[in-house]
Amino acid sequence: MLCLDEITIHKGHGHYRLVISAPELGLVLDVLPDRNQESLEAWFEQRGVAWCAQVEVCCADMWDAYHGVAQAKLPNAQPVVDRFHVMKNLTDAVTKARRTIQNQADEATKAVLKGGRWLLVKNRENLTDEERAQLAHMLAVSPELNTCYDLKESFRTWFDQSPDRKTADSALLDWQAKAKATGLRSLQAFVNTLNNWREGILNYFNGRHSNGFAEGVNLKIKMLNRRGFGYRNFAHFRLHILVAFEPISR
Repeated sequence: MLCLDEITIHKGHGHYRLVISAPELGLVLDVLPDRNQESLEAWFEQRGVAWCAQVEVCCADMWDAYHGVAQAKLPNAQPVVDRFHVMKNLTDAVTKARRTIQNQADEATKAVLKGGRWLLVKNRENLTDEERAQLAHMLAVSPELNTCYDLKESFRTWFDQSPDRKTADSALLDWQAKAKATGLRSLQAFVNTLNNWREGILNYFNGRHSNGFAEGVNLKIKMLNRRGFGYRNFAHFRLHILVAFEPISR
């Protein structure tokens, strides 16, 4: 299995580094200077046809270049869209929906909903008692927002509890119908995203592969970058990452 996940070292610069990792081996295979299609194509070509044919799963976010190159260069790899990126896409949609609902509400409701973004996107079980009470108040004054929150939580449950791909497919259709029924533009956009990436999202249920390992790698890379006071030389930065994830000889 391969994970493709980008990292931004210098915030606000929009400069992505592509980290290629193999979670089953616990390895970072390489770090590319960008996430462009040509760079990833060249990397796979350097590995060779036989190497590429051995890859059975390729997990990535919804960046077209990753999946397009993987489809062309990894003939036996099942594409999987990372579940955590899908959930982030949904929480962003819920945040936009909250803004729309808040802007259209009366002044008393606006006062209750103001500053409630994190309460909506945070997992229910991670809320403190005080946060639960504040969230309950928000949802009580806005039935429309309550529907959005229920949809967000039920989607998370769908990821966690669907036993297989067929069941997940049927449940997803039901969820999409409910989301469309809200009439909220941001949720409709998310439904369209689900349709565009449906196969890759549903492939998650074939083996529950995700970029969880890659997210852990990214955290460690950020720690390395802080320790190095921000690497300016990419070659040095790449070398430090590869050494940090090099297997320990026994």
